[in-house]
Amino acid sequence: MNHYDEQAWRSYIHEQISAAEMQTMENHLYRCDTCLAVYMACMEQPDTELPLLEVETQGYVNAIIARTTGTKRSWYRSTMLHYGIAAAATLILVATGFFHGLSQELSTSSLQKEIPVADVWLNKTLGWLDTIQNDSNKGGYYP
Repeated sequence: MNHYDEQAWRSYIHEQISAAEMQTMENHLYRCDTCLAVYMACMEQPDTELPLLEVETQGYVNAIIARTTGTKRSWYRSTMLHYGIAAAATLILVATGFFHGLSQELSTSSLQKEIPVADVWLNKTLGWLDTIQNDSNKGGYYP
């Protein structure tokens, strides 16, 4: 097996050799532990300078920051939209008297008969559904 010396590995690190020779040396690193040790020693030496990126660092960082901070959240993920929907639903239920009727029915029926609240709700819901079904059979329209 043909081994490379320290000078050859330094040339490899500084990209001072042809692309074909670099590929041959890279493939050699996968098979040879001795050359890998020499290569690692060359990489750890303080006088070794790695090639610099050709991209301007500050401009590159600014472009990344602009892309990540300039993003806008989707309108349907807005907290204010969710609060608005909840407030609108609450106003509709209050305006129709749903809460008042529900509290009246729960207070009178559950306290007098000692029926669990869940049973009272179930009975009221079934009664409500029966009312809707009877009205729809008469030709009424409920959205």
